Amino acid sequence: GSQMLAASLALLASGGPLPPPFPPASPAPPPSPPALPPAPPSDPCSDDPAYALCSSDCNCDDPRNKGCGCDYWRGYECKDGGFGWNSEREKADLLRACPVACTDVVNPCPPPPGPPDPPPFPPDSAPQPPPNPPPSAPPSPPPN
Repeated sequence: GSQMLAASLALLASGGPLPPPFPPASPAPPPSPPALPPAPPSDPCSDDPAYALCSSDCNCDDPRNKGCGCDYWRGYECKDGGFGWNSEREKADLLRACPVACTDVVNPCPPPPGPPDPPPFPPDSAPQPPPNPPPSAPPSPPPN
């Protein structure tokens, strides 16, 4: 019986018909986190809630500063900066991030739907501009 064992060992050693090696098991990819929608490029119709510029001039921890972001500027003109927004880059970022809060950004978006504003006065009582008087003809020189 020992010859049989020796023969099979010799067969293995001589590189005989071996079962094909298994391909290495590729590790399963980790489950991907739920895909977050990519951050939209700065939305010209709304303020960027994540925008803030914390600096020595605007302390983000002070509740009165409203996080030194768009709420801090709501109702003000932003193009001239100030209050810590001094460089051209900071002002540009502010204008881009807070188109609704800054009063000097021309907002290209339609206002959110809401009740239509009543007209300021009924059209029939709108003041009409006075009619222009016809230009008076220059007096003709008297014939000589």
